[in-house]
Amino acid sequence: RRRGWIDTVDRQPRLLGVGYSVPPHRPTNDDPAFDWIKAHVPSASNPFQGYRTRAVLGPGEDLMTIMFPAALSAMENADLQPSDIDLLLGFASVSPYATPNELSRLHRLLGLPERTYVVPVNCEFSNFNAALLIADALIRAGRAGNVLVAVGGNWTRHVDYHTDQSVSPADGAGAAVVGLSTNPVQWQVIDQHTVTMTSYFGSMYMQGQRFEPSPPLDGHHCVWSDPFFQITAEGMKAFGAFGGAGAPTPLTTLLARHNIPASSVALIAHQASSVLFEAWRSLIQPAQFIETIADFGNMTVANIPVNLAWSVEHDPIRQDNLVLLALAPDMHANALLLQRKRPS
Repeated sequence: RRRGWIDTVDRQPRLLGVGYSVPPHRPTNDDPAFDWIKAHVPSASNPFQGYRTRAVLGPGEDLMTIMFPAALSAMENADLQPSDIDLLLGFASVSPYATPNELSRLHRLLGLPERTYVVPVNCEFSNFNAALLIADALIRAGRAGNVLVAVGGNWTRHVDYHTDQSVSPADGAGAAVVGLSTNPVQWQVIDQHTVTMTSYFGSMYMQGQRFEPSPPLDGHHCVWSDPFFQITAEGMKAFGAFGGAGAPTPLTTLLARHNIPASSVALIAHQASSVLFEAWRSLIQPAQFIETIADFGNMTVANIPVNLAWSVEHDPIRQDNLVLLALAPDMHANALLLQRKRPS
């Protein structure tokens, strides 16, 4: 059989292995980085609600410090060698270059073959969901055999610590390998549903600050800071409204389409805040809600894959229906349904 050929009865694209990595450095809410916030935040506000510690890259560490072991772990769990990987999907955020994305550096460090196509998927924060969907489709079409998906974030280095949104970001990386398998216990992509509300476009964004020094600095009339995450007043209102009520819509639509009750679903979601978590828990009422927000923080692009891999050892999924719910600042929400069949 040629690579990519599918026996529609037995061989299907499935998650062959998962892996994750988070930095060991765990600043608490008392970290000096938050001194300005504590001195200026309104007394009635509590931006630290739901957080105890967050995973943060330390001096001398970068995205590859966490993306490499996460990807390597996923490949080892899948019992595959670098030579087995046909396609590398995912995203490194924030990459040191505007382009190319540092996902290409991961290709080099892993020793993947020259024939392995590196395709960055930039739709934060639903990068992992989108990459799984693409991997599944390409394997079904016979265009790839084994696909490595890897995403990692270093957003603690790209926020303004004079803003409330600096409290939640954390760093982490997660990975998965998708390939053909006859094992029904392994997760399989079933369907997806997305709600896109681009009327909010431009209210949340990653960009540097523009300065016009006088006199010019080294002959430059315009200089820029490093990129950092910015939210306008409209963005704060929009995220509160869309995140609370709009984000669960693709999930509930997806479950209704497949006649699946929420009581038989495990949920892994973008962990932006514990307030959103409680709203979703109340509205959706899943059988199991897997999250690490109190200890790991908001790992941005890596929330979902990290928690998926973390759950294997720490909070095993008890259901055969799994929904990955992702949000993005453009704004959109995506729900991806995975299923498996365990022996009864």
